[in-house]
Amino acid sequence: MKANRTLLGTGMFLLFLTGASSAAPQSEAPRNFKMGLDYASFRDFQEPGNSYLEIYYSFNRKELQFLPQEEGLLATVLMQLSIADQEGSEVESRMWNTMSKVNDAQEAQTVDYMILDRVTAEIPPGTYRINLKATDVNSLAEGETSIQAQVRQFSSQDLELSDVQLAFNIVADTTEGRFCKAGQRVLPNPSGIFTHEGGMLYFYAELYNLKDSPGSDPEYELSFSVEDTSGERVKDFGKQSKKKPGTSAVVMSGINIGTLAGGTYLLAVQAKDKETGKKALATKTFAVLREPTQEELAAEEVKRFKQDATYIATSAELKMFNDLNFVGKKTFMEEFWRKRDPNPETPENEFKIEHYTRINTANLKFSRTRESNDGWNTDMGRVYITYGEPEDIERHPSSQGTKPWERWNYHNLEGGVYFIFVDEDGYGMYRLVHSDKKGEISYPQWEELLGDEESLMR
Repeated sequence: MKANRTLLGTGMFLLFLTGASSAAPQSEAPRNFKMGLDYASFRDFQEPGNSYLEIYYSFNRKELQFLPQEEGLLATVLMQLSIADQEGSEVESRMWNTMSKVNDAQEAQTVDYMILDRVTAEIPPGTYRINLKATDVNSLAEGETSIQAQVRQFSSQDLELSDVQLAFNIVADTTEGRFCKAGQRVLPNPSGIFTHEGGMLYFYAELYNLKDSPGSDPEYELSFSVEDTSGERVKDFGKQSKKKPGTSAVVMSGINIGTLAGGTYLLAVQAKDKETGKKALATKTFAVLREPTQEELAAEEVKRFKQDATYIATSAELKMFNDLNFVGKKTFMEEFWRKRDPNPETPENEFKIEHYTRINTANLKFSRTRESNDGWNTDMGRVYITYGEPEDIERHPSSQGTKPWERWNYHNLEGGVYFIFVDEDGYGMYRLVHSDKKGEISYPQWEELLGDEESLMR
């Protein structure tokens, strides 16, 4: 099975309509803008020693500055991709331009589009850091994001599922389009965030090493379910039998998430070969953003609230919440978010949306494993959720006997502060050891924790 796999990253893109909202000024000073980033690894049928890596990214077109052309207005974005291994050595590096054209300034400012794209690479299995930077050539505004990627080693014998790719939509399309594979156009959702308005979450995966021989059972079985952050199953979509198309199969489906409360969830995809009885499991974290109704403020959301608000609520607020009954907790939650809403006149609570976006990003970037969904509970996750994306990150991989460490710089916080994280055991989990931010851990001799101090001289 080969699903239109070609090396991409030459400046093509897709604009995805997400709805209208108020205009953002086009003449702002250089600034940072948000990007979505995700990946999925698949079996490489042409290069068995490698895995096939797809990288998905997105950003809002309203972040860009458009300049007049002979016809319409044009924005140009310089994209820079870097993939580095655990030692910090770069294994892939690419640059390309992406361009977006609109008819007039009103269209650029009032129509909310997401620019989506996909780049691919064939690389050996292993742990990598994917870093992607976008620079608006006209305004010099920048977006930069990174993610740790575990590129899978796929067996040639065991029943296995690939990683799961989340999608906004999947529709039939037999062309050679950018997002087309297996006769379908799979529109990626790099942020992993869905809203209840659409009601559907789509996903794509591949199943390998089915037993397909004369006399064997011609069917395999699929089942899908959704779990909450405590591991409790909240939705079960049953089982379905499929006819084997060969030794490999494409898994594409959509599930209804319209009844899920706002929060983070785990999608579980399981396959079973009816001939051998072997099973394969793949999971993927996603988030649902929604403004809950009174009826939907039920026990599950109340149960999760304390965890979700632990970094932004005061100790007095948390104590008050603990002392309330169920009805009181629901009222408390509404007031908690209401008083933090920066613009109460709009239907959206921008603070709440930003907070849950940070939680989802922390879970995607900093979880101990892709299945654990506990990035929010790590030092890096806590700092990210509390203070947002750092203005810049200095990464120092292990070298000359020193442990890997990172410095996160926040130039606009308290006149400029920084955080030092150290990977003490070499497994990619960084502990906060020092910061000059008020109220944070302070250990000015933090360099002693790295071993060889001479290697830190800059």
